[in-house]
Amino acid sequence: MTITKSHWAVDGDTLSTSVNITKVDVENRLVSGFASLDNVDLTGDRITAEANRKAFGKFRGNVREMHQPIAAGKVVDIQEKSYYDEDGALYTGIFVQTNVSRGAPQTWEKVLDGTLSGFSIGGNINEATAAFDKVNNKTIRVIEDYDLVELSLVDSPANQLANIFSIQKADQGVT
Repeated sequence: MTITKSHWAVDGDTLSTSVNITKVDVENRLVSGFASLDNVDLTGDRITAEANRKAFGKFRGNVREMHQPIAAGKVVDIQEKSYYDEDGALYTGIFVQTNVSRGAPQTWEKVLDGTLSGFSIGGNINEATAAFDKVNNKTIRVIEDYDLVELSLVDSPANQLANIFSIQKADQGVT
């Protein structure tokens, strides 16, 4: 397993974070992966599992490409799952399965060729607190409540823990 560095961005009360795609089902145009995890990101922010659970529970399911206001697909399944990093630390994340619309052929081609390799969330922060993180030996911002506005397929995913585990091509029987 290779851990890739990624990028999260917070600008005032606006949050953008992303993670890598883990599975692709070519025949059904399905892409699966973690949309968000409760680890500390590279900018010193952490979204709690409860905040993710609540935000995704109210989410409309729209999927975009690169945070642009153009529909690329929809979320078809949302699950809370555990993630163990290479050091054995346990995190809780939101694992999504999305359908890329047949009306977005360029987006789909970018998923297949690896250009779009991750998920990124966009939303508005409602509540956050400061906390000292012993692992990183610094103060971090803990996002405790946010409104999820959209989920994007992106080329540079933000969460440094999530990476592509496998690409599944259902029409070829490859896992």
